[in-house]
Amino acid sequence: MSKVTTLDGLKRFFKFPFEGAEWQKRFFIGAGLILLSFFIPIIPAIFVCGYIVQVMRQAIAGHDLALPAWEDWGKLGLDGLRFCAVGLAFLLPGLLAYFCGTSLYALASLFLPFSMQLAEAGRILYTLIPLFFIGAMMILFITIFLGTVLTLLGTAPLPMAIAHFVKQDEIGAAFRFREWWPFLWRNKVVYLIAWALCGGLMLISYYGIMILYATLILCMLIPVVSAPLLFYCMLVWAATFGEVYRGCDAS
Repeated sequence: MSKVTTLDGLKRFFKFPFEGAEWQKRFFIGAGLILLSFFIPIIPAIFVCGYIVQVMRQAIAGHDLALPAWEDWGKLGLDGLRFCAVGLAFLLPGLLAYFCGTSLYALASLFLPFSMQLAEAGRILYTLIPLFFIGAMMILFITIFLGTVLTLLGTAPLPMAIAHFVKQDEIGAAFRFREWWPFLWRNKVVYLIAWALCGGLMLISYYGIMILYATLILCMLIPVVSAPLLFYCMLVWAATFGEVYRGCDAS
């Protein structure tokens, strides 16, 4: 039975970031890097993603869960870059749909003053202006819907693809769907439980952060509060789906 479906297993996933040797130091280094990424984009986050790969590698290997030491920064950076590349590849279709829709709508908004001038000069009919913007809004709504669908389709299998890349230590393994998809499908119930667990944790954290928007003073604490919360969610995510992949690989 997978640890994801047992109470003791779930407790382990939630508790391990606060256990083991020097967990305080290791946890706050990760949280600190995420906080730093609010001011220095991308680079600190890459090392955090590499650390998440290490945690997932522990879980896939069946080792006792613990926060590894922050060492071999070159390896952390390489693993983080590969992690981000896989994630971007799976989410790119949805991101492109969002970008195209918002770009067309922005161009339509910029065209409004010019179209009014053309209408006043008698070069186009005034009736075409609202039709043009109705069309632009329809394209925006369609692309938002399409982007949402594509993002969900990319996000759903992403943990399994990343876990397969971590296990094989090869970025191309994430895109060899025929290798890891059968594992996912045979263990889809456990996979959905893991998604519900991690998704629920993220939602709770999100709404907790939203409470800080209640006052002007508290909203200034959002980066400080969200950094450790996000790091904690990432650690639980890595351990949970690493265990799911290990169970799938063994089945």
